[in-house]
Amino acid sequence: MNRLSRYTTLPVLLDMLKRKKLVLLNPATWEDKNDSEILLYYKERKGYHNLFALCFSYGDETIHHWKTFANGISGCCIEFDADKLIKVLKTQPGVRYGAVNYKKIKELRDATIDLDDIPFTKRWPYRCEEEFRIIWEGNSTATCHEIPFDLKIVVKVTINQQMPEQVYETIRENLRDAFNHPEKRINRSTLYHNQVWINKFKKS
Repeated sequence: MNRLSRYTTLPVLLDMLKRKKLVLLNPATWEDKNDSEILLYYKERKGYHNLFALCFSYGDETIHHWKTFANGISGCCIEFDADKLIKVLKTQPGVRYGAVNYKKIKELRDATIDLDDIPFTKRWPYRCEEEFRIIWEGNSTATCHEIPFDLKIVVKVTINQQMPEQVYETIRENLRDAFNHPEKRINRSTLYHNQVWINKFKKS
């Protein structure tokens, strides 16, 4: 994989730019209880006081990613250089990471999932997410786990197309200043309205 994309919202992006840290949170608040409950079960089985997680996608942009993780005018996608991000993760004690393995319920009847594989196992209907997951596990009493990193490993930022054009232009300039890299790619998604796609049909 060459890239890892984090679908999120502008407040999270602004916090990341200001503090230069990735924030791993408690999965207990996740909407998908199939996922969060087995992570909590894993934590108990391992005897850890805390487990925090952060999710990326190694696949292409899809409507599911935007609708589920970055919906509305404040949605955005932060794309990281995968090799450089993994190099950072390798220096972090207590951190594990990897691509998620998607399983059908029938497969669970026919085979046993190793305990250490539980954090990276998810139900088959979610396979379109092509998720790459980072977890921290340990006995800290903190409410999150933070990983410092250099903003240079961010390849580009894409803003949800639902953001009005004039607002996007303002946000774009502010993000360029925050990155302190004018050449940084900051653009707006064309998922909902791609003129190149439309023109292909009009010219046929």
